[in-house]
Amino acid sequence: MRYDPVWLDSDPYRQLIDGNETGDGDVLPVLDPSTGETPASYAVATAAEVDAAIAAARRSHDAGEWWRMPGTLKARLLESVAAEIRANAGRLAALEALDTGKAVSGAVTYDIYEAANAFSHAAALARTTTGDVRRSSYPPELLPGGGPEVLTMRTREPAGVVAELLPWNGPLMTGSQRIAIALAAGCSIVAKPPEEAVITLVELGRMLTRAGLPAGVLNIVLGPGETVGERLVTDPRVDLVSLTGGTATGRRVSELAARNLTPVNLELGGKSPVVVFADADLEQAVGWAMMAAFVNMGEVCAAGSRLLVDERVYEDVVKGVAEAAAGLPVGDALSRDTFIGPLITDQHAERVRGFVARAVAAGDGEVVGAPASRDGRFMAPTVLSRVRPGSEAEQHEIFGPVLAATPFSTEEEAIALANGTPYGLNATIFTRDLERTFRVADALDCGTVNVNTHFAPDMNEGRGEARGASGHSRVGIDAYTRLKSLNVQTRP
Repeated sequence: MRYDPVWLDSDPYRQLIDGNETGDGDVLPVLDPSTGETPASYAVATAAEVDAAIAAARRSHDAGEWWRMPGTLKARLLESVAAEIRANAGRLAALEALDTGKAVSGAVTYDIYEAANAFSHAAALARTTTGDVRRSSYPPELLPGGGPEVLTMRTREPAGVVAELLPWNGPLMTGSQRIAIALAAGCSIVAKPPEEAVITLVELGRMLTRAGLPAGVLNIVLGPGETVGERLVTDPRVDLVSLTGGTATGRRVSELAARNLTPVNLELGGKSPVVVFADADLEQAVGWAMMAAFVNMGEVCAAGSRLLVDERVYEDVVKGVAEAAAGLPVGDALSRDTFIGPLITDQHAERVRGFVARAVAAGDGEVVGAPASRDGRFMAPTVLSRVRPGSEAEQHEIFGPVLAATPFSTEEEAIALANGTPYGLNATIFTRDLERTFRVADALDCGTVNVNTHFAPDMNEGRGEARGASGHSRVGIDAYTRLKSLNVQTRP
């Protein structure tokens, strides 16, 4: 048995609106990417249900029951959700694998871990978020003899009602990271899971309801972005739109939100470079480069999908990554032995294969080794070597298990190549040279730079602010709060 059928306890899965589940719309299937079967279904939110969800969030925020609650009480609730996620790790990981094709072993060790810690971290923020106090006075050249003294108190207030649009590649992890921080900030939320993967976010909503979150603070509506998502983005009752998704979707959301001048947080795509200098620990670099490119089938915005290597060690590093990738088990996402599960849909798998085929046909890159032939949604991890700078495979986010490798001769060339795409999400450097570390990190045009590691836990707020086609957003609690200043004259 691949999973316990009782874990799928809804058919269809429905909206969470004002503390109640409802589902009056059309019913769509939930697809298991590993088998093509449809083990469950979900009800698409109607226009009336989207309106009711926004109204519930607006009412709850304006009433202030949640955002005015003492931080210690908010923290207690958030920590209880973290505990429930940990207690149900096996079930949640299986449901995530069933819904997205994510390998269940990776979901247990990474996604569930990050989801639970997101709520623990949010609990700490709910207890400790503060403002600051500053003294100031007018300069004597403006007011001879000195002017009044002013005490400025700056506090953070919740952004208000948030429309949270979530991605299909890691819905529980990303959804937990976004929703937990928004709740710590005191926001009310209408979250829209991706239409391709709804189950675990519905489960998260149920956990928060059981934990005692006041009705209307979190609402969840299901369905396509073109209808359900656009209704959320264009509603004037929404105070902030937050999107984690593709760059094209980010442009569309920005255009729609601009009608009401609604601020937008965007975490979008990436084409992140992994830069390996000749002095690096090459064994360490090979291991991380393989993980950076192929974890979660490469369906990761922060994937290290470009490998830039000093020409002197290029062949050894690329061969090492290709050999490591060739040993990764490909198969059913619910098998504990699988590392590379299926891509989420047939259409997406065809798109990813198209990038490889066009690159080889155009002479823009050559496949290293002989990746096992796979059909349908399954695709073996693939390393393209000597990828031409400026080519499609080097410039575009493929979002699949494809690594584009390119050599460089000098540090300056490495920096130019790393900065040579429209994206600016993250980058990784492998070197033992401390001076080079800081020099190159300073020159890289991206929000986050990792050194001798590719992934870092999100709980230490180690992510910087994305740039360029990767979007724009504050990070952590700042992303879901607004700064208010109170200026008080203390001496005339």
